[in-house]
Amino acid sequence: MKSLIDFGAVKIYIDCSVKLAERNINHLYPSYVLEDNTVPPDYFVSLKYGGGIRRFVRKQVLFEQDSKSHFKPVPENHAYASFEWGLNYVVSNYAQEFLTIHSGVVANNDKAVIFPAPPGSGKSTLTTYLMGLPGWRLLSDEMALMLPETSYIQPLIKPVCLKNNSIDIAKKWFPDGKFSSIASATAKGDVAHLSPPASSWQQRDRVAKAKAIIFPKYTPNKKMEIYKLDKNQGFMQLAENVINLSLQGERGFNTLTHLIENTEQFEILYSDVNEVKDFIEQDLL
Repeated sequence: MKSLIDFGAVKIYIDCSVKLAERNINHLYPSYVLEDNTVPPDYFVSLKYGGGIRRFVRKQVLFEQDSKSHFKPVPENHAYASFEWGLNYVVSNYAQEFLTIHSGVVANNDKAVIFPAPPGSGKSTLTTYLMGLPGWRLLSDEMALMLPETSYIQPLIKPVCLKNNSIDIAKKWFPDGKFSSIASATAKGDVAHLSPPASSWQQRDRVAKAKAIIFPKYTPNKKMEIYKLDKNQGFMQLAENVINLSLQGERGFNTLTHLIENTEQFEILYSDVNEVKDFIEQDLL
């Protein structure tokens, strides 16, 4: 499989010779984001089998960017997950035209809510839930790509990564959703990917303006608690989740400052995604 994929923020040319990954790509990515090979790509990546005896016995797969490998080979059944993780690595490390925040981000009527948080916080599950609701769309489940010195976010539309228990939860929310095969026993546990709704793909070039920043923390069996942060607290916590702040220099600092000054920031402890949704829709948007 050789194709250019249009993610919105970037266009990446892929050369994939691993059938498992190819089947998942064709299943999860709409044909209209795979069709145009006339546009120059931003990056070139490949997914191929490793050399030597591992081409035949206990096959391993290697992700490369511009013929350079940034990762160790993975088992064949991890191929598609490795492809998605590799794409995230390429964008987060090389797309320096954006200030990149490690976060989920969704939008309602072009008003975006950013969920910066470390793994295990529930940000991906919360992002997944909201992207399927009427009026909502996904901007990214992994990173908010901020346009310099503004509070506008450029979408990076690709399948959402689900881990362990969140896979079954998402299948209940999206009974007709397009899910990848499960990569079992990865370093992150069992992993699957879910294609976002068509409206998200179709608006992959439509920016949204950040309205609020929420630092979520999933806490089982706990009634939602909301803590409003002051600007200093918001700045410090958000800065911890910016991937490329040191590389951005003054422009990055200005972008971060502008974002904090033009949004509200909150910490939320939650166990029920519906409570978070109601708070956002009724009090923030």
